[in-house]
Amino acid sequence: MLPFDGPTWLAILGQYNTAIWPLHGIGALLALAAVGLVVPGSRPAGRVIGLLLGVLWIWTGVAFFGGSLAPFHFASEWLAGVFVAQGVMLVFALTLMGQARFGWSGGLAGSGAVLMIVYALVGYPLLDLALTGTPWTQLQYVGVAPGPVMLLTLGLLLLVPSRPPLVLAIIPLLWALVTGYMAWGLDLPLEYLPALLGIASFAVLVALRFRHRERRLFR
Repeated sequence: MLPFDGPTWLAILGQYNTAIWPLHGIGALLALAAVGLVVPGSRPAGRVIGLLLGVLWIWTGVAFFGGSLAPFHFASEWLAGVFVAQGVMLVFALTLMGQARFGWSGGLAGSGAVLMIVYALVGYPLLDLALTGTPWTQLQYVGVAPGPVMLLTLGLLLLVPSRPPLVLAIIPLLWALVTGYMAWGLDLPLEYLPALLGIASFAVLVALRFRHRERRLFR
C-alpha cells in the first residue's frame, strides 16, 4: 500500500511545482529541443537527445524523488537512485557511445511515438485539468515530473528505426507499471492512460527489436 492518498500526492506535486517555478519552462524547452533534434536524423543529434533526456531523468530523480517526495515516501531515495541511473544510462548509451540515429519511421512505431510525445508535452496536464479539475499548480509537466518524462523517453525511443535500444526502456516500463498501481491505489483513474501507453510502447519496442533481428538472420 502507498503511504499517502490521492489528495496528498497532488499536494506533493503542488509543493514541488511551487518550489521549482519557473524551471518548468526550461524543462519544456529541453523536451522540445530533444523532439526537434529527431529531424536531422544524425548521430550528433542523437547524442544531444541522449544528453537532454539524461538531464531530465536526473533532475526528476534528484529534485522530485530525492527532494519533494522524500518526507512522504519511505522508498523515495531508492526511486531517486533509479531515475538518476536511467539518466546516466541514457547519457552513456546515446551520448558517449553515440550509436543511435533518431528519425521518423512511419507505421505503428511512428504513430505511437507521436501519440506518446504529444501526450507527454501537452496531454498529461491538459487532460488532468479538463477532466478532473486539478489545479494548474498540481499538474505533472514535461521535463520535471516522472510521468511525462517517462512517456517522452519511450516516444523518442520508438523513433530509433534500426535496432531500438531496448535496455533503455526497462526503467520507463517499470515506472509505467508504478503509474498504473498509483492510479488504483490513489484512486486517480486518469493515470491508467499513461500507464497503458507506456506498457504498449514497450511492447512495440520489443516487436521492433525482434523484427530487426529476424531481418539480419535472413539476409
